[in-house]
Amino acid sequence: MKQKKAEAEKNVEKAKQIKKIEIGKKAQAEKIKKDQEEDKKARELAAQVESVWEGRRVAWESANNTVAELTAKAKQAITPAEIVLVGEKLKEAMTMKERLEAEGKVMPGNKVGEKRVVMGDKVLKVAKIILAHMQSINGRRKAEVEDVVNKVNALLGEKAITNNTILWHTTVEIGKGSQDYELRWTISKIGEECTKQEVLTTVTECLTAIFASKGDMLNAWMEDERTVRMLMPAVPSKVARGRRDIGKKLREENKNMKMGHCFPKVWRGARTTGLIFDTADHVEAKKLVEKGVM
Repeated sequence: MKQKKAEAEKNVEKAKQIKKIEIGKKAQAEKIKKDQEEDKKARELAAQVESVWEGRRVAWESANNTVAELTAKAKQAITPAEIVLVGEKLKEAMTMKERLEAEGKVMPGNKVGEKRVVMGDKVLKVAKIILAHMQSINGRRKAEVEDVVNKVNALLGEKAITNNTILWHTTVEIGKGSQDYELRWTISKIGEECTKQEVLTTVTECLTAIFASKGDMLNAWMEDERTVRMLMPAVPSKVARGRRDIGKKLREENKNMKMGHCFPKVWRGARTTGLIFDTADHVEAKKLVEKGVM
């Protein structure tokens, strides 16, 4: 009887977890749809700017030709009236030309959603990279974060000059709760020609140059909204030491499981020891709930 009750409670808990996963899957689909809409909006805006700039270029060429023609006429003018008339028209044409030149120097910037910025007629991307540390980012280390951001931006500036590319800009946010060991980096003004791997490699090189000597840099990865963070209160009390070792053990004992980039983290309750880790997607998360892990 007790066994049946325990089995029924277990099935109820599984159903609750699967329902949460399905809700997350629906939210993810909505995010993807929104992202596609924002991409379309950004490209339309860039096309509009390009059209305006083309019109401005044609107007400038017309004004420039008019200035050249009137300058030539001014030299040929004989009567005072002709000189005054040509002079007024020349002044108007030069004013128009200067205004168009000034407008052409302005680079309008418009943020479209969370992942795109339209700068002039170009769509620039925004990416998020997560840097995991061995330990929590405590109060003392929080004071170091601002200095680190300045160093990363300086290194990216050097790379931009060397490669003659648009300068990327970074900001950082410290993870909260169970993610308090993570620094969540936002990289903006990325050209469309740059792949996710190129962005990750470039930024990781900068982060490694700064954090490697401290010895607590775990790993870095591009934020992947497909992953599902799991909390499994089903790990034996004796577990491997170190997040890398725990991740290795988890993979060895569950070879068919597809995990995310985040290394597992141990959490300890009053009576149990569990793991917080990422699965690759909602499909993997449901498998774990239905079949269990470790």
